[in-house]
Amino acid sequence: MPLPSQAVHPGVLEQAYRRELDNMVVGEAIRRLWAKDLSLWPAKEQKTASLNSNLTWLDLPEKMGPYMSRVAEFADAVEADGFEDAVFVGLGDSNLAAEAIAHLSLPKRWKRIFVLDSTDPGAVRAVERELNYERTLFIFASKSGKQIESHALFLYFLEQLRIRGIDEPGRQFVAVTEENTYLANLAVEYRFRGVFFDPPGISGRYSALIHFGLLLSGLCRCSPKTLLFTAASMNELCRRADLRDANPALSLAALLAAGAISGSDRLLLFGTTSLAALTHRVAQLVGVSTSKRGRGLIPISVEIPTALESYQHGCITAIFRLRGDEDTGVAEATKKLKEAGVPCVTVELGTAEELGAEVFKWEVATALACALLEVNPFDEPDLREGTSMVAEIVERLATKRGLPARTVRVREAGIELYAEGQTRHQISTLSLAEALRTFFEAKNPEGYVATLAFLDGSPALRKILARIGEQLSSRLGIPTLLSFGPRYLHHLGQVFQGGPAKGLFMILTGEPGEDIAIPGAGYSFGQLQLALAMGDFESLERHQKPVVRLHLMEGVEQGLTKLEQILQQALRNTRSGLR
Repeated sequence: MPLPSQAVHPGVLEQAYRRELDNMVVGEAIRRLWAKDLSLWPAKEQKTASLNSNLTWLDLPEKMGPYMSRVAEFADAVEADGFEDAVFVGLGDSNLAAEAIAHLSLPKRWKRIFVLDSTDPGAVRAVERELNYERTLFIFASKSGKQIESHALFLYFLEQLRIRGIDEPGRQFVAVTEENTYLANLAVEYRFRGVFFDPPGISGRYSALIHFGLLLSGLCRCSPKTLLFTAASMNELCRRADLRDANPALSLAALLAAGAISGSDRLLLFGTTSLAALTHRVAQLVGVSTSKRGRGLIPISVEIPTALESYQHGCITAIFRLRGDEDTGVAEATKKLKEAGVPCVTVELGTAEELGAEVFKWEVATALACALLEVNPFDEPDLREGTSMVAEIVERLATKRGLPARTVRVREAGIELYAEGQTRHQISTLSLAEALRTFFEAKNPEGYVATLAFLDGSPALRKILARIGEQLSSRLGIPTLLSFGPRYLHHLGQVFQGGPAKGLFMILTGEPGEDIAIPGAGYSFGQLQLALAMGDFESLERHQKPVVRLHLMEGVEQGLTKLEQILQQALRNTRSGLR
């Protein structure tokens, strides 16, 4: 059976690429990886048990058969019981796999598949308006099983099923978690229809074969045998130490490491329409694994890059195609980037069944690249502080003390700007445009702008935010990363906190048009959303990152339109970063 094809074009990194390839061959990296040699990565003694446990993902191609068969049988039974819609709720790695699969034109078991990874009231309402509750199955996925966002959504949907007079609402839930977790206990307490246990100890971002296998078997009509054969074939290819350049994981690892070590540490990812969502899954894997101690790769996923000048220096590129997709825009952008000498890897998948195998290859390559970078690929050392800050703010809400008061630095046109620490002293307060102008002029010319939107992610808002991103990239001469909260906290938070200190961060929040109470919590989804944003704002500030929070007080869409106008004024007066 054919596997995804791959071509590496090192461009200006040719010498560095060859060096890192030689380092892996001389160091016997492939043999040591499959021998589960923990000395490949640095780790304190107390971390070696975690390393050893995490490496069991290498065995998944050989062990996933019974799991996927059970999922397919379960899905057949649920379909026979008349369920028509599936809502996949997850904030971690599995929701990125669900997003990728929901965008595919595969034959699916369900009339509609919804992926919900937001606590924004508008996003919750948008999904809920489409549901026939009596015919909807809710799939909750969480390895730890105790994410506050997922728990809030569980309480809400459980209550809605009860309101509609459904006698056994728990029978419309499925849990995907590890054994003995909070979610596993909930599944027992509320008598969930099904529970699927992940193998213990494996980091979520190295669980692609679990996530894609479960979803392709359970949501789509894909044969588990086909999925397993493809995964096993990729496994065999990636463990071949004698292939050197022909081992796709080895050559990919060399390119990733060469970029990070040589300062080309911004990884641009884009693909044809069917694979656009896949780029987010790969971005999270590479970014979080490599970003430690101020080094690593900064992943930037876009639909099709427009301001190409922003990516021609200090970047490497990954481009994904699915055979049969229309790819004119992707082909044109790829051609221009190659002509400019931008290092890139191009990947073509023949069928959607190759998705799990492709991400497995990226997992192998990323683990190898981390060995060259001398970082532990499986930990997230910089996220604990942010998590504790969010917990403190939510505790204030739960005990009726409200959200912490913060000082508004500029208020104009229904928009409030918040800044603390060093950023507060650097920006102007004459006007919102001047505040943003002085903020942007603190950019690193080899850096990026991250727009972190705690908003509903509707198509109308995405269109405005994409337009804003293009304007920022074009004028400032650096890439713009757009991600939505709270999902990015679980996907890219480690990159922002522990990766290269090159980012400018704009957190966007807004007053919800219609808030929703969380049953039994004592606070609403809108308040939880704002608490999550405030927690990350404080965490970024304490890590001395340049960050502002812009709060839209008079409606989100209207506020974004006004913000776009103010940003245009600020950018006109900002010194260009283009070479």
